[in-house]
Amino acid sequence: MHRVLALASLIFILLVTTSGVGSNSVSQFRNIKYQTQQTLDFPVAQINDRVIYDGVEQKDVTLYQYVSEEGFPVFYSRNVHTGVCYDNQCKLLNITLYWNPTGRYLGFELVDNEFLSKEDHVPFTDAEYVRLNKLLSDPDLPLGAFTFNQIAAKSKASLYKVDGVSGATAKDVLEYVVQGSAYTTFTLYELVYGDTKTEVESWTNEVMNDAYLENVLTKSPYQDQLWAIDLIHGRILDYPRSKEIVLDLMGAPDYSLAEKCLNSVVPEDLTEIEFQNKLIDKFQFFDFGMKSRTVELLKETTQISLDVVYKLNAFLPDLEVPIVSGVLDVFLEKGIDDPTTLQTIKEIANSENRYLAKKAGDYMDRLGN
Repeated sequence: MHRVLALASLIFILLVTTSGVGSNSVSQFRNIKYQTQQTLDFPVAQINDRVIYDGVEQKDVTLYQYVSEEGFPVFYSRNVHTGVCYDNQCKLLNITLYWNPTGRYLGFELVDNEFLSKEDHVPFTDAEYVRLNKLLSDPDLPLGAFTFNQIAAKSKASLYKVDGVSGATAKDVLEYVVQGSAYTTFTLYELVYGDTKTEVESWTNEVMNDAYLENVLTKSPYQDQLWAIDLIHGRILDYPRSKEIVLDLMGAPDYSLAEKCLNSVVPEDLTEIEFQNKLIDKFQFFDFGMKSRTVELLKETTQISLDVVYKLNAFLPDLEVPIVSGVLDVFLEKGIDDPTTLQTIKEIANSENRYLAKKAGDYMDRLGN
């Protein structure tokens, strides 16, 4: 454990973001290390460990959780000792892999003069370590779609088939691996995105609190923010401080981020009237799609505050026809018949838009006005 703690301190003092230190001559450098961007940059104060099962290695392994003084997970690691075998030749992978608390790949390290090699035991070059780190950083790489036979293939011209289904050519494989070390790349990719990643996310979720989530939403890289927003889907009221941040992010210039924040809200969240009012304050700045989503949430929630009704009445003259129609459906379903709303409906009944005029007229008839 002391060795792990010392190693953790060494790693994040020496590692260079998105790059690293590599060497063709292992005698010159004791450690080879590369990393991507951290979720949160906090000093490590404690290390916890947990035994998990890894399906790639098909055995129990130890996962380490590195925690800050505040109790925030900073990163995770596990040591990999597994054979990489093909063509009746085997070599041992002895490497440490790192994950961010969100399950995002963080980096790798080779210690004690360990190094990765290609065919004929030729060590990786600096450029090949950089390429490996880049490949492992891409969660959308189609590497997992290949088979053992395709990955282990040496011939650049061969076409492999498995169980009668056409596979990829070796050229296709080479787009996603370090040339000359295809199966090593494949194995590491499976390890990075396999059972350990799932365990990392689960462990982080177990210790998640509002303060930690607030830090992830405000200080972490974009992909980690998206992860955090997914995490609180349907649970936003459990995190009061983070709830305010999510509301603010609904007005972000990045549409994907803003939409994801809104989509994390479920109708039950609108039972909190304060939250409902704050959401409608954002409504007039939403685009058509987000307005439509908000109207759907209002339809499905159990109650609408009178303040929200008044705000929607004020917005109606400037809204798109489908949105006006949706708001009228909400009002009718909830039996809204206050004087301000009835006056708004009467004005819509005189609209030049025949569809809205008829809908408003039907509304008045339904309420007996």
